[in-house]
Amino acid sequence: MFQYSMALTASLVLMLMAKVAGANDLKQLYEVALTRDATLQAAGFQRDAAIEARPQALAQWLPQLSASASAARERVGFDAGQLAASPGLGSQAADCALGAGTGTQHCYGTARGLGLNMSQTLWSFQAFSQLKEANFQAAAAEATFQGAQQDLLLRVAQAYFAILSATDQLTTNRSEREAFGTLLNQAKVREQTGVGPRSDVSQAQAFYDATEQSVIDAQNSLDDANLALTVIVGARTDRIAPMREDIPLPTPEPASADAWVASARQDNFSVRSAQLKMEAASRDVSVQRGRGLPSFALTGSSSKFTQDEVLGGNQTLDTVGVSFSWPLFQGGAVASAVRQSRALYRQAQAAYDATQRDTERQTRAAFRGIVSGIQRIGAARRAVNSGRDAVDASRRNVEFGTGTEFELLDAQNNYYTALRAYHQARYDYLTSALTLKQQAGRLTEHDLDAVDDLLIESGT
Repeated sequence: MFQYSMALTASLVLMLMAKVAGANDLKQLYEVALTRDATLQAAGFQRDAAIEARPQALAQWLPQLSASASAARERVGFDAGQLAASPGLGSQAADCALGAGTGTQHCYGTARGLGLNMSQTLWSFQAFSQLKEANFQAAAAEATFQGAQQDLLLRVAQAYFAILSATDQLTTNRSEREAFGTLLNQAKVREQTGVGPRSDVSQAQAFYDATEQSVIDAQNSLDDANLALTVIVGARTDRIAPMREDIPLPTPEPASADAWVASARQDNFSVRSAQLKMEAASRDVSVQRGRGLPSFALTGSSSKFTQDEVLGGNQTLDTVGVSFSWPLFQGGAVASAVRQSRALYRQAQAAYDATQRDTERQTRAAFRGIVSGIQRIGAARRAVNSGRDAVDASRRNVEFGTGTEFELLDAQNNYYTALRAYHQARYDYLTSALTLKQQAGRLTEHDLDAVDDLLIESGT
């Protein structure tokens, strides 16, 4: 059975690894990350642990039942006169001995007891406040977990975009290096044939040498981006699907940053969690204050003692009643705990305010990133087209002798700079669009599906 279980586990792992290796689009990688991302798993376990505070607090309002058992060896002393007045007692005491010169007889016996105790809280301000606090703690834990789920959507998309961006940068840098290499060879040929000066070769060599470091950096960035995605999905992936050249550029709806900020203040999971934690901290002040207030409970017990007659004989005792408890003074511990709880409440208030402000900042930045991103993509696309035209024009000028080699090199450099900016602007726009919805608490798998539709299918 153990070998079968190990084989089944190994098969499942291999199947999952194969799925990760074969996943090449955004949605597939997200589905893998749902079961493999350690951050989300930790958030889930943290949520499961936090919500247990509620049943623990509720347990104080439910009946409490306990059982007890005891066994003891006891010694009872009797005066000789008392023992003479009770001849039956002396005859039943099988283990008795008269103390030398004392006139006292000691009898020994074994006492055994069984008990059952029950209590039911009727009122406790501390227990009442703890239940209210636990409700807020459980709600905050759930909000934190839902925020972690949304965060996973964004992290997978960002990691995916990082790989695509690094791939584009590496491809562009390699193309740039090849283009400058071609210009360098042409300049050397012109120098050897006496058509071009030595300065053209030096200039082309300088531009060509400058591209080597950029290719190395781009390769390192691509490796880092792949490792970042591996951290999320738990295994390295094969080639991932690239993005189409033309992507839609919708503007935010509603088209007001204030409307998105208002939504974020209400629906952002980080804000909601911080608010619930603040409410829980407020209830904890009452919990600590309740430690010094009276409490009432209904109590009942049933006990049975089995013992020798000399110790009193067998007995049963059943009780029921109401108990009242009021801890009047505990060395100042209650007052100190109240002060500590109030300080923690003020800390939670400050954290809530900071979360609100940070959420507003990120929401406005994401909104601005979408609006400016549309403009940046348009400007970058025009810069790429004009840069390509400038390269062609400079190349013709060099061929006809009306332009210099440096002008062509500079135009080539400007073109690839614009191409890199265009590629990055597209990913920045998509990241801002997803971030805006995440800050407003609206990010769902459907948004990831929309981005996934922009990718080129494998094999096409």
